[in-house]
Amino acid sequence: MEQKILETFLYNHKLKFNEIEKLTKIRSNKLAYYIKKLENKNILEKEKDFYKLSETAELLIPYITSKKSVLAIILIAIEKNKKVFLYPRQKRPFKNKLSLPGGRLILGETINNAVKRIMKEKFNINAKLKKINSVSLEHVKKNKKTAHSFLLIFTTATTKDNIEYFNIEKNKTKIIQSDYKLIKNDLNKEIKIKTLLTKS
Repeated sequence: MEQKILETFLYNHKLKFNEIEKLTKIRSNKLAYYIKKLENKNILEKEKDFYKLSETAELLIPYITSKKSVLAIILIAIEKNKKVFLYPRQKRPFKNKLSLPGGRLILGETINNAVKRIMKEKFNINAKLKKINSVSLEHVKKNKKTAHSFLLIFTTATTKDNIEYFNIEKNKTKIIQSDYKLIKNDLNKEIKIKTLLTKS
């Protein structure tokens, strides 16, 4: 219901209650309940007779959709003597598989800063971006259906910290399949990704 209400603000800066009701086809008592919830969450705010997205909720506009989106993920390879830093993944998907360190690229973050943040927050490792190796689209299948889709931004980083490295070939079956392919095929590649700063 909340999603349906928010979708009305994709094309309208502000709306009256009866306009939201007409667009969503939600009964007035039910609509009043969900609008109040959105106000309490500081997502909607009332201005005279109109409702509009709060300033912080304006950031949600690209994400207001009933469609599931591809998630942008930074993957980081730190290599030494043909071995790579890996860790046993605790989250699904790929729980208990050896994984490259990685995480979401967050709003307003550069790839350089994402690499530093992910390595420090998750592993207490001081890392520095060396290069961006490749960008790949991964579709994770479960029961012949796509369960997840990731845009994998594969990077290489360096560190002076003392860390454990894994032999890739000896651990091939334990490593997430896509991570193994990226290490094998893209470790020596380099691409550029531009950061564009735009005003709305």
